[in-house]
Amino acid sequence: MLKTGIINDQLASVLAKFRHVNTLAIVDGPFPSYPGVELVDLALVKGFPTVPQILDAILPLLDVTGLYLANEFAEKVDAKIVAEYKSHFAGTPEILIPHEEFKVKVGQSLAIIHTGDAVPYSSVILKSG
Repeated sequence: MLKTGIINDQLASVLAKFRHVNTLAIVDGPFPSYPGVELVDLALVKGFPTVPQILDAILPLLDVTGLYLANEFAEKVDAKIVAEYKSHFAGTPEILIPHEEFKVKVGQSLAIIHTGDAVPYSSVILKSG
């Protein structure tokens, strides 16, 4: 039995498959699922868990070389909330793209981790290599 680390078996399996040139989407509550892309549904209730809570749990385990964010996150969400969310991945290069392009990239990801996050446009796509 694991004593530490990720204990959700599906999430642990996805993280083990996250390798060079893969992307992994961590999406907010209302974000859709995609046929053909594995879905790890961690949403419990509206607002929990959040994207930052998932990032805090998995980023120390991964070699992430960058991440994608939708332009609309900074444009449409209160600056204080954006800064608080971004503090969870400080130092990781950000690539800003339009939300429509973001949705296309989610569909190309290794997997989608679905949260209960209620902050609009708070989804991120992690990039390896």
